[in-house]
Amino acid sequence: MARSRTWTAVIAVVCAFTLTAGLAACSSSDDDSSGGGGNTTGVTDTSIKIGVAVSDLDGLRAAGMALAPALTTQNLSKRITSYFDEWNAAGGINGRQVEGVVMTWDPVKPATAQKVCDDATINTPVFAMINSNGMGAKYIECIAQAGVPIFFGDVAPQSAHDTGWLTTISPSAEVNAKSGIDAAIESGQIPKGATVGLLSGNGPEHVAAVAAAKGSLEANGNKITVAQINTLQGDPGIQNTESAAAVNTFKAANVTNVAIALQFTASNGFWDNAGGNNWKFTFLDVASSMCTPYGGKSLKPSAVGGICFTIFGDSVTPDGKLKPESAFEKECRAKFDALSANDFGGAKSYPGVPSGETRTLPDGTKVSSDAPPNECTISNVMKRALEKAGKNLSRESFMKALRGLGEVDIANGSNGIGSQKEGKTYLATLTHPVKLTAAPTGTAKNANGTYNGCPVDVQCWVPTGTTWYDIAS
Repeated sequence: MARSRTWTAVIAVVCAFTLTAGLAACSSSDDDSSGGGGNTTGVTDTSIKIGVAVSDLDGLRAAGMALAPALTTQNLSKRITSYFDEWNAAGGINGRQVEGVVMTWDPVKPATAQKVCDDATINTPVFAMINSNGMGAKYIECIAQAGVPIFFGDVAPQSAHDTGWLTTISPSAEVNAKSGIDAAIESGQIPKGATVGLLSGNGPEHVAAVAAAKGSLEANGNKITVAQINTLQGDPGIQNTESAAAVNTFKAANVTNVAIALQFTASNGFWDNAGGNNWKFTFLDVASSMCTPYGGKSLKPSAVGGICFTIFGDSVTPDGKLKPESAFEKECRAKFDALSANDFGGAKSYPGVPSGETRTLPDGTKVSSDAPPNECTISNVMKRALEKAGKNLSRESFMKALRGLGEVDIANGSNGIGSQKEGKTYLATLTHPVKLTAAPTGTAKNANGTYNGCPVDVQCWVPTGTTWYDIAS
């Protein structure tokens, strides 16, 4: 017997605001209209509602952040919904049309993402959700706790993974933090007994990452000083002031190494004042866009030389050449070029070009925004799982099909290889070290066809070697 909407709303509210409800309570069945049973919220005989959460970029522009003209909320949303259009034109998924429901939040006011959770779980409930990047992990977990299957392109805390409803490209914040610190210790970047500063936010992903990092550092005999920035409030002025103050905190503690567990949008004050201290930087890939191409280009020059262990890939090889693209990556690029043909004045996408930008390279070549890998990876995996789940679609049958996919393609990450199996809540299988490399505008093209090892004359992450490491090890 299907539960009433009133009862469903009560469950969703409890899950949304406490984030502690058990999975059984948060996944109670509703609107069970399929022959296979289970929770069929957002599904009819002819349609499937998929929520798409994207940033309302007006808030960032109003806060003074310079964004490319083609980087708009509408263009961000169609990076996902265009896949739905393609599926629908081919007959839909098992006879159902996929309806994209776009939901937005203001990244300058992270708490506005609570409405995304409320809408996805109560007000206009959807079958499943996608956020390719940017939304706070607190609100990703809010949606997952309510029993809504959700795909997330950034990093979330283990507690969100433990709901069973979340699927990310990267492992949890705790796994990434521990593996990054362990690698820095093993490589000698963080010596035994050294004094280490930890620069962090106060979101759940940050707090979880710091706890995991501290465990490894304490085992290595390191002295630790933590500087925590208020990222939940989302005020850029406060974040800049607090992150700038962290420099003096670390100086007073005589740190020699700094581990960065804070996204670039909240750390500008730190980087404005961090130069000249001879600190070694280890980036922990635990928050939005930490070690992605967009994150790399957005960091201040004082961050150059920092090392990050990340599952996310690069457009170049360690010897300074453009990386050959896989067949899947070529497919992703072709789809993006077709989608954005009218957005960039005819310029084709090119590796390493920041999101939304059109750029004329020093050699005169006009290029545009690189193809977004997360949207392509997530859409491909979602389509395979929907098809595998069959006609009797429910959230439970979808998750079972998803976890049973086996090997999956990952664009620009995990050396192209991912996997899904029972109990595995992220796609990646491999990680590697990358180094932030300078390539200021106007850098000359070298004989290898790159710009100081970067794909374009934009600061970038360059792999330090050819080895990818198994995350499980």
